Amino acid sequence: MVDEQEPLKDDEVPDDETLAAELALGLLDGDEKAAALRKQLSDPTFARAVDEWNDRIDPLFQEFQDVEPEASIWDSIESRIDGGATPSGTVVQLKRWRIGAILSGALAACLALALIVGPGPFASPSEPQSVAVAQLTGNIEGLVLAVSYDPKTAEMRVDVDGMPETETEPELWIVGSDGVPRSLGQIGRDGISQMTVPSDHRKLITSAATLELSMEPPSDTPHAKPTGEPVATGKITII
Repeated sequence: MVDEQEPLKDDEVPDDETLAAELALGLLDGDEKAAALRKQLSDPTFARAVDEWNDRIDPLFQEFQDVEPEASIWDSIESRIDGGATPSGTVVQLKRWRIGAILSGALAACLALALIVGPGPFASPSEPQSVAVAQLTGNIEGLVLAVSYDPKTAEMRVDVDGMPETETEPELWIVGSDGVPRSLGQIGRDGISQMTVPSDHRKLITSAATLELSMEPPSDTPHAKPTGEPVATGKITII
């Protein structure tokens, strides 16, 4: 990480693999983290790289137990740094770590919400904004779907990457708590597809639901049920 007072130059921007590792390891903050989260939601290849880094890192964390440090420890460290000839950038970094240790989960959720909703006036407490997101993967190597849904407009965006050529067409399904798949319609084989979710399916888009992708015969209308097993699935997350 570059010191806060030394912004990245154009030739110092990390490549996607390095950026994915930094995001997975929690080394980013501020504008850098916001840009990485935006890229994770819009770029399936980058999202897959982040997932791969998380898979590498998770086994390491399983060996440790969470320990909450005493509040006095932070004050003691800061007082020692402030009392010495330590560069100001180190103090700034320490404060970042302290904030990140306490608020990293809330910060990630807020950043993701801001990135998806886009610029605009802040919502009042009585009018919270939320969106649904999901990433679908399965047994087809390289296939990734990044999905976002805006309940205000009932619009769903599906970004497809790595879909192989077949005689069948990809069809997206919403599976609620009752376990019954309901078709959201067939989508494009690559690139971005946008659709308006039918009114009777919108209430199913919750954190208890799953999105599934199956390969179906070409059709102008949604099928009543899948003809085979899903090739990709992903849990819905509300942020």
